[in-house]
Amino acid sequence: MSNPLDQPLESGDITAELRERKGGLGRTTVVLGAAVLAVVAFVGGVFVQKSFGAGQPPSRQNAARQFNGTPPSGAQQRPNGGFQGRGGTTGTIERIEGTTVYVKTPNGQEVKVSTSDTTKVQLTTEGKLTDLKAGEQVVVQGQPGQDGTVTAQTLTQRPSNG
Repeated sequence: MSNPLDQPLESGDITAELRERKGGLGRTTVVLGAAVLAVVAFVGGVFVQKSFGAGQPPSRQNAARQFNGTPPSGAQQRPNGGFQGRGGTTGTIERIEGTTVYVKTPNGQEVKVSTSDTTKVQLTTEGKLTDLKAGEQVVVQGQPGQDGTVTAQTLTQRPSNG
């Protein structure tokens, strides 16, 4: 095959030869451009899903019933009942012994909740541990320990459903 640069120009003027050349985008350029755009859109979608998408599908089947339709954000159902998301549980106070509250979860399990002077007890307004009575519905927020005891940061009394 011969080198095209070795052949003489037909008109002798390179500018005229270049003008005759058809301008615009060729078919191959358009196809490659569309392929690059599709790849960039796909990769962008992957990054958006990774940044903003859900890590796990929600598993809140009983959330609406237990929290009157508004479960706490990030809550996951505990195997022994109730919910434990950012730490804590929910249920009915069974008994109070000193600074320890025993909460019965909707599944019937008893969770030991330890409190301290820094634990907030919230009723309609802020209250004290002595303001709570057995049989009342509460939401506990705190840190779960190795033995299942929740160290309460906040105990919130829920309105009775009766």
